Amino acid sequence: MNADESRSEIRRSRAVEKKVLPAGAARELRDAVYRLYAEADRPQLIELARQIAEDDDLPGAPGKDLIGKVISGDGLASQQDTVSVAVVLARAAGRQQVAPVAEQVRQLWVAAATVQPAPLQDRLGEPVDACDPLVLGVHPAIQVTGIGAGDLLPGYVPRAHDARLRTILDDLLADGRSRLVTLVGGSSTGKTRAGWELARYLEELQPGRWRLWYPFDPTHPQAALAGLDKAEPETIVWLNEAQQYLMPTAPGMGEQLAAGLRRLLADPGRRPVLVLATLWPDYWNILTTRPTGGNPDLYGQARELLTAGTKVTLTDTFSSSELAALAGPGVDARLRRAAEHAEGGRITQYLAGGPVLEDRYRTAVDTMPAPRAILQVAIDARRFGHPLALPHALLEQAASDYLDDHDWDALGEDWLESALAYTAQSCIGVRGLLTRIRARPFEPARPDGRPCYRLADYLEQLGRTERAAQFPPASFWKSVAVTVTDRDVLYIIGAQAHRRARYRHAVPLYARAANLGHEAARARLAGLRDQAAGVERPDHPPGSTPVVSDAGYGDPTLFAIAALTGTFLSGVDRKGELPAALHAADQGDPTKLIDLAGRCAGVGDRDGALEVALLAAGRGAPNLLVNMADDRARSGDPGGARDLYQQAIDHGVHSALDRLAALYEGTGENDHAQKLRRFGLNADGSLATRLDLDA
Repeated sequence: MNADESRSEIRRSRAVEKKVLPAGAARELRDAVYRLYAEADRPQLIELARQIAEDDDLPGAPGKDLIGKVISGDGLASQQDTVSVAVVLARAAGRQQVAPVAEQVRQLWVAAATVQPAPLQDRLGEPVDACDPLVLGVHPAIQVTGIGAGDLLPGYVPRAHDARLRTILDDLLADGRSRLVTLVGGSSTGKTRAGWELARYLEELQPGRWRLWYPFDPTHPQAALAGLDKAEPETIVWLNEAQQYLMPTAPGMGEQLAAGLRRLLADPGRRPVLVLATLWPDYWNILTTRPTGGNPDLYGQARELLTAGTKVTLTDTFSSSELAALAGPGVDARLRRAAEHAEGGRITQYLAGGPVLEDRYRTAVDTMPAPRAILQVAIDARRFGHPLALPHALLEQAASDYLDDHDWDALGEDWLESALAYTAQSCIGVRGLLTRIRARPFEPARPDGRPCYRLADYLEQLGRTERAAQFPPASFWKSVAVTVTDRDVLYIIGAQAHRRARYRHAVPLYARAANLGHEAARARLAGLRDQAAGVERPDHPPGSTPVVSDAGYGDPTLFAIAALTGTFLSGVDRKGELPAALHAADQGDPTKLIDLAGRCAGVGDRDGALEVALLAAGRGAPNLLVNMADDRARSGDPGGARDLYQQAIDHGVHSALDRLAALYEGTGENDHAQKLRRFGLNADGSLATRLDLDA
């Protein structure tokens, strides 16, 4: 190596490193000066300081250290010093004209100096050091008497995935590009804690610069959609349990949010942003697997988002070297206890109370019928798609078929409250198996005024595995149909039964969802009817008539579903059943009349169905007339449909006006349709104007 090469090598070894800056005028100024520095082959700072000091025509006189800050972009030096450094670098780079360089740098400096940063309180999120990890979803650890009092989190021992996470973060800081990191692992494997430790590491590297945004109010996806466009550079977007954001019950919302996150990550004007997400492996597979066989692509945007980011997998167990580190000096006593007692190196699960939860669950399964029943109801509800909050009424009503006759008859009057008391007991400092969700002030109460409950996520994952081959009993499906009021949830759980060819359980849920306005549920019902239309009736003994067993859920047109499922009952004794149904309706419960009308329609007794439906309409249940009118319109009987719509209108059903108008439009009688649409209904349901279409 000659002398010139030696000097160049020394200069390179002492090269100034660029600071990471968000997009904007300050970074443009830094890049312009640093480009000159690179063109000049990174001269020594002391040499640049000497040249500046000897040139009286330069406006500034920065020393060696300040020159380094100007080149790296570490803060904003004065305009005079910045221009002086740029001029000397331009000369060293062999530029013939330095005046244009000086003017360009001066203008960039003015732009950087006049940018008004957003006030800290107006930025999305909170300073990292002001965040509470428990609010972010980090599990509190087990408590050891006399140890860790007041500290709900034990000391942190880095693992293999932490080294990879820090490498990803270092790359983000080096190139200033936004990143999505998804931590994938089972329940209580330390995903959320690892994300929190990464946020703290970022705060150590750049104190006070980053904000952490955890969208969750009023719901996780709604909050994220509402605030996503406000995310600025140096924001951590915290998506713990990312399935809540990417797989919400409301159709389309998850895909809309995934698309918004993709825009955020690609936006050069908002770099750098760090999106931290956590997912269970099952959810990762659902969201990233491309559908086959012509199935709809429900998660296309989410798949593109996740697969373009970085997946970091957390193992269920600590490695042998990680376990050895827990025996070292100064390790939190809770970690040492976990290392001594956790099976198979499942340290984080032990810390989160997993073993105690499982033991308590096993005790209930083996010896406690009532707690076992409500826990299995909760597990089935969650694995079939019910949201986190499980209604009290669902647990109470669905439990019956999870118990045999002996256990059911032996229950005490307070069996449910006793069972809930058992499942709510905390497990060495963490929440119990099934615990009440306490409503916060100003949150809307449930319509029935009763609480909801949350299944421990460790038990949810365990139950998903152990009950994977178990199909819930009839009481579960009937209770969902009665207690769930969210049409999206009804549709999702109905689809689970449909997928397993349990049509008589799927149909009531689809029907209720359709009645609440769910168009996909309505389409599924129509598809099932079309599928069953060609199924022949089986032979029946004289005097018996087939009828769908679940007609009591209110759809009078489902005989075809009965044929499809092979579920038949004896004939309908309309005259014999009518007195009891009328008595119940007069007491305020018209469901038996609705059931009877539906079963009459199911066996083809249209006149009988109409008679019962009119009796139900006169007792506060007129909507069945609209259903029957819809059925006649679909079957090519517009005259019969008109009569039924008219009778529904006479009973104050607002929707019958629009449907009758649509029927006239379909037959080309537009004058009648226009007249109908001009009519309204009074508050008591009577027509506001006399309905005379021929006038």
